[in-house]
Amino acid sequence: MGGLLDIIRGDLRRQEVRLDEEVRERVNEVHGMLVEVALIQDAIIAGSTEVKRELEKARRRLTKNGDREAMRLSIIDVATRLGELRQLHFDAVSRIQKSLARPPNAVDIIERMTKDILKLSGSWEAAAREIDEVVSDSVDPNPPVEMVEIRRELDNGGYDLLLAGDERDEESLERSRNKISELIGKKPQSNDD
Repeated sequence: MGGLLDIIRGDLRRQEVRLDEEVRERVNEVHGMLVEVALIQDAIIAGSTEVKRELEKARRRLTKNGDREAMRLSIIDVATRLGELRQLHFDAVSRIQKSLARPPNAVDIIERMTKDILKLSGSWEAAAREIDEVVSDSVDPNPPVEMVEIRRELDNGGYDLLLAGDERDEESLERSRNKISELIGKKPQSNDD
């Protein structure tokens, strides 16, 4: 009986050491990615705020000086920069999702252990699920509110009129709307939408 207990203790110890190594590696890998994504999100928010300020400055200059050409250039610049920030956001989300999907994740590690130690699998699996849930909950695939606000401002603020210039026919306005949408990275809306 003592020998069996020693074997069980030895097996449990080896499983514990292996589990500790695999979980630490997984957490460290994901933690590094989360820190990187958090820094990118901070940069996106700062960039969005700066872009919004630039748009407001251009609007004030238009009101003060009536320089529509400068306003048109500002609209294109703001839409371009917003499109770049949007792409940066989606790239960051994609990277963290790929990192989360890369095997073995914490649940896979525990499922391997449950084959050997069924009795303890319930508590270990719950802990692994918590790790993946915490990581998954910290990744927001939605763009920051600042980006959404600027996109709405460009969509609904009459900038298509300014961009169209003196050509105010529906076709010119549609081209202006499509240009802004294209620069932001959205698909142009059809007249059926």
